[in-house]
Amino acid sequence: MTRRTKTTTVKSDKATSNYRWDAPLGSALEAAHHQNIGNSLLREGKLDEAAASYSRALKLNPDSFETINSLGLLLHKAGRLEQSAVCYQKAILIKPDFAEAHNNLGEVLKHLGRLDEAVASNQRAVFYMPDLAAAHCNLGDKLILRGCLQEAVLSLKRAIELQPRMVEAHLNLGNAYRGLGLLSEAVRSYKRAISIAPDIAAPYNNLADLYVEIDKMEDAVTMFQKALALDPHYAAAYSNMLYSYTFTGQISPQAERVLAEGWERSMLTAAERAAARQRALPGSGVFSVRPRQGRQLRLGIVSGDLGSHAVAYFLEPILEELDRSRFHLTLFPAVRRTCSRAERFRKLADGYISLAELSDSQAADRIRLEQIDVLVDASGHTLGGRLGIFAHRAAPVQCAYIGYCGTTGLTEMDWVFGQRSLADHFTERVWEPSPPGLCYRGEKDLPESSWMPDPEGTIWLGSFNRYGKIGEKTLSLWAKVLHALPEAKLLLEDGKCFEEETHQRILATLSALGVTEERVAFIPFIPGHQRHMDRYNRLDIALETIPFNGGTTAFDTLWMGVPLVGIEGSRAGGRMGSLILKAFDRPDWVARDEADYVSIVCRLARDLEERKKQRQGQRARMELSPLCDEKGITRSLEEGFEAMFDAWLAGARSEPGESADKL
Repeated sequence: MTRRTKTTTVKSDKATSNYRWDAPLGSALEAAHHQNIGNSLLREGKLDEAAASYSRALKLNPDSFETINSLGLLLHKAGRLEQSAVCYQKAILIKPDFAEAHNNLGEVLKHLGRLDEAVASNQRAVFYMPDLAAAHCNLGDKLILRGCLQEAVLSLKRAIELQPRMVEAHLNLGNAYRGLGLLSEAVRSYKRAISIAPDIAAPYNNLADLYVEIDKMEDAVTMFQKALALDPHYAAAYSNMLYSYTFTGQISPQAERVLAEGWERSMLTAAERAAARQRALPGSGVFSVRPRQGRQLRLGIVSGDLGSHAVAYFLEPILEELDRSRFHLTLFPAVRRTCSRAERFRKLADGYISLAELSDSQAADRIRLEQIDVLVDASGHTLGGRLGIFAHRAAPVQCAYIGYCGTTGLTEMDWVFGQRSLADHFTERVWEPSPPGLCYRGEKDLPESSWMPDPEGTIWLGSFNRYGKIGEKTLSLWAKVLHALPEAKLLLEDGKCFEEETHQRILATLSALGVTEERVAFIPFIPGHQRHMDRYNRLDIALETIPFNGGTTAFDTLWMGVPLVGIEGSRAGGRMGSLILKAFDRPDWVARDEADYVSIVCRLARDLEERKKQRQGQRARMELSPLCDEKGITRSLEEGFEAMFDAWLAGARSEPGESADKL
């Protein structure tokens, strides 16, 4: 699951005057005057008045590339990205070496999902104006998104050389260092940004998010609180804080629920919340009461992850199997993506409407025009999530499905797919699908397991979850296993180029628990999915993390033939592993408590013949299990969507004072 980390970028907003030398001098001076007025109005956020000034300037001097660039900035601020890009391109046609326009075009292209073109635009800006700090900063930001982290560091350092107090450059440099695994450097960059601008919330949020990753939750909470004190409406910081509690189990589920309920109150005014509640009421007239018979149910999905992302990996087979005679599907991507999987999603949908450039209230208005019956959230409080759309009530029935394991806390989120036994953890009503609602489509072209027992008798235990999940609670549990199995060693996989600091954190924690450094091995980071999957052949037994289990990693582990030992947690994020194992018909690999966990691992470790037998054909058994039952899982979800709508319909038709039957 992806964390939400705010990355701040710079857009050139340079107010300058431009003379069209072939125009009368008076006209050029008057045009420049109107442009400068427009620039001042734009900085004040008065977009309509600024647009009028730019229009007057362009009537007097139509070829003013700087006025056209300023109009592009205005359109960008207004969320009209395509038109903004046209303005920048026109300015560049007039003046090909206009560095500010190339820089600004790069920003728009990034938000349009055209990352390669965005990088090229910022590179041209740097070429034409090597001393433009904003261009180096923006280039670094896009190189981070592209995964070129070391190149990003160079660009961001250059921006800081040119403009040492550029907060955004220090912030982005921290993001680049974090992506590389240079965590101390990332902390220093975030703290430098804070020292330069202590009244800006973003650096506190990024630092807090990093503290969660390195298992410093108390420090993280302090930073989140500072970010929200500076900006109480900072949705990303609030969502990050909620996710961190879901991830670490630092507070009780009931306390987490209360905290989640505050998100909506912080992000919407009382009047906006009242309007949303009014829309939801039967008889409000906002949503037409149309029976299901004789038509398709109109299903909409809002997600920031409709591309190269784990959520999309699990969502794609569901949408391919969706019964199109019963459902009309509209996808609402919250982030523009242009990868091959994003294109496949576009082709799967009856409608495909980007919300990336719209505010939450505008997006909710746009969705209402589509007359969606059931609107599904597939991001929650994670990066790219747009829960504010749901808070404004965009559809008569709204439910949370995938991408987040806790409650959204929204008054206007009616349902969540989950376990009814955990219903008191959620503000939403819980619909429990059967089989479990996640569908794994394993890669059949991956080689079958080539595992062989270690010739020296070592039992290799391990986990290929990201290191952020391997905190003190997990290491304490694993240390108990290692003490019970003297012949065992622990194998972990780096997810970043430079993980030495994390290695030291893990080794120090284990050492304090009595596990020596010689019993721990780290596999260096090498990019490539097949390389990663091949490494499962080095594991004898996979160990689940607590309190937050693996998701995709648990599926991958079983697909590659490795036995996985899980433990039944007390909340949704801690039950993913046990749900997967039970659906795989291996409840005997699910521990009741820590003592049982140690016992199960020891039993598996010492029964070599059983492990050999299990390895043979595990992938084939998984393919036949409910975990890979695309049709069955999809039918179960479809039944849920229809039942949710029927419940709303019954309530909408009931007389005042009556209530619909509970599901």
